[in-house]
Amino acid sequence: MGIISRFFTVVRSNLNAMLNRAEDPTKMLEQTLIDMEAAYRKAKEHVARSVADEKRLQKSLMDHQNQVKRWENRAILAIENNDDDLAKEALRRKKEHTRLALQFEGEHTAHSSTVDRLKDSLRELESKIEEIKRKKTLLISKQKRAEAQDQIYQTIDGIESAGAMDTIDRMENKIEEMVALADAHQEMSEEFSGNALEKRFAELDASGADVESELLELKQRARIEDKSGR
Repeated sequence: MGIISRFFTVVRSNLNAMLNRAEDPTKMLEQTLIDMEAAYRKAKEHVARSVADEKRLQKSLMDHQNQVKRWENRAILAIENNDDDLAKEALRRKKEHTRLALQFEGEHTAHSSTVDRLKDSLRELESKIEEIKRKKTLLISKQKRAEAQDQIYQTIDGIESAGAMDTIDRMENKIEEMVALADAHQEMSEEFSGNALEKRFAELDASGADVESELLELKQRARIEDKSGR
């Protein structure tokens, strides 16, 4: 368990150091993943060695248990052959292997429990890494959106502080003045040129034509009324 805790401590220490330096959040996420994956690989290697140690302890336990049976069978064989001294020696060997088997059994049980806790911690670390990977894309997307919004607001503030809108308003007014002046020049040019004179006579001609048309219309109506009266 100790090595897993140390790995988490290292990761937290590196993360806090980056926070204190106000690092870029995206880089912080990537670095945190790198650190956690490195810690995971080391922890996995440590757990693998612990599992191997457990298997060796289990093998030693089984070897001593087998020796206990073997020396018990030899003691029986010696008794069957009326050799009590040999039987006693076999029983002494059996007792020695029984003592060692009990020691290995206790060590194996304790080590097996430690391996189970290490495996749980390893799975927890793996789960945290997968969770960060799932959140990484979302968090980076949020960061980019926030940066884009901040950039827009900074640009707007920059435009306003630089007086860009005032400049545009002044240019608009200036352009309107130029258009009005150009219209005035055109009007004056037409008024004091031959084109304006021709236009005035054309208007008079059109007015005279209208009078002639109206006179003819009145005459026709008068003749019609005179005939009706008769």
